[in-house]
Amino acid sequence: MRRLLVFLVRIPILTAMGIALLAVQSAAATIRPQYGMSRVVLGMTKAQVRARLGAPMAGGVRFYYPRVWVGFRLGRVVEVTTTRSTERTASGLGVDSAEADVRRAYPSVVCGPFGGFRRCRLGTGKPGTRATDFMLGHGHVLQVSVVLLPR
Repeated sequence: MRRLLVFLVRIPILTAMGIALLAVQSAAATIRPQYGMSRVVLGMTKAQVRARLGAPMAGGVRFYYPRVWVGFRLGRVVEVTTTRSTERTASGLGVDSAEADVRRAYPSVVCGPFGGFRRCRLGTGKPGTRATDFMLGHGHVLQVSVVLLPR
């Protein structure tokens, strides 16, 4: 009887620990497809980006930070890009992930040749829409960009 009681008490505790672990993993996810990356959201102003990430290492049309670079059009964020393997989606995708992993995680992704590399694009690719581009070389992700495509 005592073993059953101990077992019944452990189930909710283990479940709560599992939920907490998932919450931590989601919070750690820095790439949010078609939305933003590293706390930068498409559509933010330069001032908002500085408030979130601090002063850039270099700036102008693009702000350069250690983990990401941020592109602007008319003073608003239209691109956030990384080549750092520490930046990941909630499902664990990022630089160094295999193309097969990208396709498995996002069945609607469209992959094909792009300027000497391969690009897997999540999104329609229509003007004025949001997209996430996984640039690949030798079958693995080299760069991830969350972009607002020009109209």
